[in-house]
Formats: sequence, structure tokens, C-alpha cells
Amino acid sequence: MKPSLRAPAVPLITVDPYFSFWSLADRLTDCHVAHWTGRITPMFGILEIDGAPFRWLGMTNPDRIHLHTEYPAMDQLSCTVRPLTTVCVFEKNGVRIEVSFMTPLVPDDLSLASRPVSYISYSLRSVDGAAHKVRLGFGVNAFCAVNDISRTVTLGKTDFSVCLGRGDKDVLSSSGDDCLIDWGTLHLVNTNHDACLVPAKELCSSLGRPRRPFPREDRLLEPGTQISASESPYLFLSKSFDLSSAADGFFALAYDDVHSIEYFGEKIDAWYKSDGTGFEDAVKKAVSEYGAVCEKAKAFEEDLLIRARAIGDKYADVVSLAYRQTFAAHKLCRYEGKTLFFSKECFSNGCIATVDVTYPSIPLFLIYNPELVKGMLEPVFRFAASPSWNFDYAPHDVGTYPLANLQVYGLDRKLGRFKEEMQMPVEECGNMILCAAAVCRAEKRPDYALLHRSLLEKWVGYLMDKGLDPANQLCTDDFAGRLAHNVNLSAKAIAAIGAWGMILDMAGEDGKKFTDLAKDLAKKWKAMAFDGDHYRLAFDAEGTWSIKYNLAWDVLFGLELFDKDVYETEIAYYKTKINPCGLPLDNRSDYTKSDWQMWSTVLTGDPAYRDMIVGAMWNMLNTTSYRVPFTDWYYTRTGDQAGFQARSVQGGLFIPLLKF
Repeated sequence: MKPSLRAPAVPLITVDPYFSFWSLADRLTDCHVAHWTGRITPMFGILEIDGAPFRWLGMTNPDRIHLHTEYPAMDQLSCTVRPLTTVCVFEKNGVRIEVSFMTPLVPDDLSLASRPVSYISYSLRSVDGAAHKVRLGFGVNAFCAVNDISRTVTLGKTDFSVCLGRGDKDVLSSSGDDCLIDWGTLHLVNTNHDACLVPAKELCSSLGRPRRPFPREDRLLEPGTQISASESPYLFLSKSFDLSSAADGFFALAYDDVHSIEYFGEKIDAWYKSDGTGFEDAVKKAVSEYGAVCEKAKAFEEDLLIRARAIGDKYADVVSLAYRQTFAAHKLCRYEGKTLFFSKECFSNGCIATVDVTYPSIPLFLIYNPELVKGMLEPVFRFAASPSWNFDYAPHDVGTYPLANLQVYGLDRKLGRFKEEMQMPVEECGNMILCAAAVCRAEKRPDYALLHRSLLEKWVGYLMDKGLDPANQLCTDDFAGRLAHNVNLSAKAIAAIGAWGMILDMAGEDGKKFTDLAKDLAKKWKAMAFDGDHYRLAFDAEGTWSIKYNLAWDVLFGLELFDKDVYETEIAYYKTKINPCGLPLDNRSDYTKSDWQMWSTVLTGDPAYRDMIVGAMWNMLNTTSYRVPFTDWYYTRTGDQAGFQARSVQGGLFIPLLKF
């Protein structure tokens, strides 16, 4: 029997880059709930059993200065992470509670997937045959609604929630990476529970002894109260049960961000508002449609898990942990009839719509809804066609999340120009062409690429001129620094030229010129890169090696640009280099990228090699001491994080499931 995966961080509320909260410990009661950045965003769950209170989630004390006594924790029996749902089971004093955290990020229902609502459901039952008086409590702290805890928040109550936040103050007024939202309103959606607004001192324990687990009605805060978030007001709900057998229920968290993205100077809204639905209506629909939403989420999960388990149980664990992280690292909007799917480059530089973050993420979305890939590419195509970008190659990004106005990577604001040495010309040209080609293959028509023909043709021309032997420049693995004669980058350029020929053939035009050129370049590449029993990192660097992940598209598209023995030679060599936690990216370090490792598994389809990669990645997740959302950059000997976390690039882990 396969052991269960101990996730380094457990997804709880995963809607978008701001509304994303995790448990960073083995048990949900071992630490505060935190935002993906690691900043504490206190939430807690209490179950009072026959008068004795126990925690099933988080901690009650947001005070990071003083030592406090916490209520005792329930025994956590299990924690299972599925693609859309985290299910945890707790037990104490004859009572068992199963709690499910579910965000319905169903990729083929964009109105549902863009709703800013995440469900928490529970099932209670007596396991000792006795009747018990039980009271359930849940609280969420104002820290979840501000970036700066010195901010003043306004407390409120609606007919469906208790809420707090800064509302429409300073909407989309700031951007950055390691930060939370500083506007909008957080709602605790109460369904049929008792809900109230509570000062921290009524819920939190004091030095040496716990306070009451449920607040007194004469000490609650009134709607309309304005209070500093640093005073830790809570949204709180509760419900009592006479538990002789079983009971169940649900509630939800929702966030009204007012406007979601600034898009070339215009504040635009989340996708769900595109049909005129407002935030209140969306939340009420989320409650009334709870049963149907759960069924839809379950059907999607089962489909994905069946596909994943056909590869292996460990692979199913890996992609289950990756799915919500990947989707929730984006904001889904609609503008002028077009889907826009804005990524945030989490814990890297905070860029929005980064091309070389889109590129590794697309396998997941190609499988389930190519419209989302178009939504990632659309802002880049718009920016590249604007007067602000006057280069012959593709841009890197369109801003810093959530402000999608102008590329910031390599921008010298004092001089008002982009530093060319900080650009990724071959990388981003290849990425845009290959992503557009992948959309065309997924949709089985060339329309999308032809819509952007002038830009794509210009970028193909750039690669034909400069792609075979790239000059000293950055690639997507920019943390490794600039590199000249990059063999893997050259492979991307060749595959992109061949993919353009494929697109023209799909359009009924003659793409032979491009496919023939790509095949000729592939032969030159093979001769230039060969190093005896593998292919080099750089054409002029004897004794080096690297993962040739960019060759994946030659295989997936069936272009047959490179000889089959290239793939066989590389995979045989990679097998000799795998460490306990993965295959290093190249010979310069033992760190790796999770996405690129998985991409290499499609080169020959060797199941033994694929199982080695999956097993090593599973081992990293199960043993790493770094308690962060699924990092994609880590050391292969120890599993230690090298950098990055919670990024959308984990969509690349789904590439073994991608078939055209």
C-alpha cells in the first residue's frame, strides 16, 4: 500500500493570488493559517464537545510577540489533498469531524471558476455510540484583508455574511510580489450559522490560561465599527448540535475585490461579472448552487484523478497538490469579449502575464480549456503591438501584478528605456510561437495564430536569424545567469520555426520552407551539441549537460525535426544523474525545476524514466523541511527550496497527460 503524501503546505482557500491561504505544517492545528507568501492570516476552527473546547484548525492568537496558551488540538487522523478539495479528519472525546476545503476551479466553467468564493464543509458524527452536545466555531482575522496591519478596516453585516475590509479605498493602487491585497472586503458567508463580529480579546487566550472559545453576546462589535486591523477583529460563526448520530453543514469565505486588474490604464473586473452579475448575486448563487457545484467539482476531480492514476498513484498525488496552486496563481477576467487569464509570478518578481511563466504552465490548460491559454497570451500580444514595445522580439511581461500596463522586466525607469541585456529575445519569441501553435493544435484549427500573424511572423524571422546559436543572453532560467550558445534555447528556436510551418500547413498554405529549415537546423544542432554520450549545455562547453525540455514540442506536435536517437541518448544520460529528490537542471548546480523535469518525461515516453522523475519529486514533497506551497526550484539532493513558491508553472507537471 502506497504511503500517503505529507504535503509541505496544504491548500485551504485558493481563489486567486490575493485570496490564497494555506496550512504550513503536518497538522492543521500546528501553526497559524498563512497566505502563500508565508505571512500569517489567522483562521481557526473550534469544536466544543460536552463543554470542552478543542481546535481543528489554526490558532486563536495572532499576537506574534507574546507567548499564549492555546486550546488543545483534536487528533488529526488524515489529510488528503485532491485537485479541488482538501479533506481532513479529526477526532476527540468520541466525536469525529471531517472538514473539506473546496474551491471550484473547474476549467470549463469560467463563470464558476472566477467566483471569489471558497467553501468549507463539515460532517460531524459520534463514534462512541453516545450522544454529545457539540458546538462548532470558525473565525477569520482582519489580517486576511490588508497588506499593512496598521490599516483601518470597517466591519459590516449583510443578509448573507459578516464582513470587514477597506472597501473601495485605494483599489488597485499598489503592486508587488510579497504582499497581500489592501482593498476590498472579506466576507464570512454564514449560511444557517450564527455570525458575529468579535474583538480579539474575546476569542484569544491570555497568558497562562485560555479565554472562552465562544464570545459573549454583550461584548461583540457593531457593524459600522472602524478599527485597526492590528487589533485583530474577527469574523466569527458558530452552530450548536445535539449529536446522537451525525450532522453536516457548510459555510464559505468570499472576497469582493471591487476591481481585479488594471489593464493598460483601465480598471477591469473578474470574469464572473461579465454578464452583469454583481458580487452579492455571485455569493448567493454560490450558496444556493452548493450541491450542484460540489457535484461538478467531484466530476472534474474524478476525471483528472483517473487520468493521473493511469500513470501512477504518486503522480496523482503530485498533480493533486499542483492543480489549485496553478489555477489560483492567476486572475480570470473578461474584457471586450475576450478572456484574460493573468498570471502572477509568485515569489520571483511579481510580474503579471509573464511569457516564460505562461510557457511552462500551459499543458494543464491545453488539456481542459485552451481558452485559458489564449487568455494568458492576449495581454502580451496587445502590448507587443503597441508603440511602447519597439523590438523585433517578444516581450517578457506586461507589468507587476495587478497592474498590467507596461513591461517592467529590464525597465530603467530613470532613462525611460528597456535594458537589452536584461531581455530574453530567443526565449520569449520561441515561447509565444510555441504557445500559439499549441492552442492551434488543441483547437485543431490555425485561426488563433493567424489572428496574430504579423507578430508571429516577425518573431519567426528573428529566430531564423538568431536562434540556432543564441548570443549571450538570459533564458527563462534567469536565476542561472546569462549564457551564450545555449543548446536548449537553440532547441526552442528550432521547434518554434518548425511549429510555424505546422501552422501554415494547417491553414492550407505551404509551411514546407519552415519545416525543412527547422530539420536542417536540427541536424546542425545535433552535430554542434554532441558530447559523446549526451548533448551539451552550451555548444562550446565540452563536458557539460542540461535537461533539453524544449524538445518536448517536437515530440508532442509530431514534427520529427530531431532524430529519435537524440531523445534516447539524452534520457539514458539523465537516468545516471537523478538524485533522491530529482534530476538537476544542468551540470552547474544540483538544483532543478519541477516543470522541466516533468517535460523531459515525454521525450521518449519511457515509463521507467517517468516513474523515476515522479518518485523523486514525490520524495521531495514528502520530506523537504521547507514548509511552503509547492516550490518549482529546489535542490535535488536535499529537497531544500532554492527559491520560488506557489507559482503557476506547476501546470507543466500535467504534460504527461497532454495528447494532441
